[in-house]
Amino acid sequence: MKRFLNTPQVRQQLRKLRPYYNTIFRRQKDLSRAPSSVERINAMGGRGVFLLSFGRCGTTVFCDFLASHPGLTTFGEVLNEESYYSFFQAFSKGALRWWAMRPSLMEAEFYRFIEKLVQRNSRQHCLLDMKIESLHLIEGNWRLPGLHFKLFDALKQSNAPIIVMERRDLVARHVSGQIAFRRGQYHSYQTAQEVEPFAIDIPAMEADNMLIRAQIDYIAKFFQNYPRFKRLAYEDLFAEDGSFASQLGVDIADLLGIENQFDFRPQLEKVVKGKSSSLITNWDEVEASRGRQDM
Repeated sequence: MKRFLNTPQVRQQLRKLRPYYNTIFRRQKDLSRAPSSVERINAMGGRGVFLLSFGRCGTTVFCDFLASHPGLTTFGEVLNEESYYSFFQAFSKGALRWWAMRPSLMEAEFYRFIEKLVQRNSRQHCLLDMKIESLHLIEGNWRLPGLHFKLFDALKQSNAPIIVMERRDLVARHVSGQIAFRRGQYHSYQTAQEVEPFAIDIPAMEADNMLIRAQIDYIAKFFQNYPRFKRLAYEDLFAEDGSFASQLGVDIADLLGIENQFDFRPQLEKVVKGKSSSLITNWDEVEASRGRQDM
């Protein structure tokens, strides 16, 4: 059969039949009348809160802080296939139209999906945690490498609140991610497996950190004149006693136009108890890299 299908004459005949096949078996979607991404976001009435961050930057504990407010709901990482309220979980549960799982329709379906999430919680601000390393999934087929995503344009033309969460110590972020990956434990409520000490790939870490810093700086510059934009750092979330910093509640309440009714007691514990250096065999090289980062 394979040899038959690879025969030039057969393939030419099959190409001629493709339009008929598509008409009969592939359900088409006319997007010309569908609301644009900006219209979908504006339909949220400013209640869709977009949190942009890379992984291992503290967004889970920050989301728990936001969710402690009676007027806030968090849906977790909406582009993480494991999250209960994620775009991809909705497909697997049959909540989205199966024929829309095509690159040409992904963008329109994603904005439709998040609009519905927010509309179902009509009295709440709704937090949408979106990892920057997953944003290309929205844009379908023709995504080229680069710092800009069409989501940024849509948000800038909307009335949505935007929060960017960074981690200034990118070396700590990378080490944390490597340990979490090997242990299979990203949060304290998960079970960890034992791992042997290992070495950090320094050139790979430094390349990743350079790209992350450039991306965060680009986003901050792109939204610098946008009135509902807030840039936060993991290192500034906590007070000396381990509770959330009081200024954090003031800043978020001001950004969202709500009262400061947050619970300032963290709900999650640190994943790694003790020093991460005990698991890293080339810790001196890691510290040297941190010194170069801080220069």
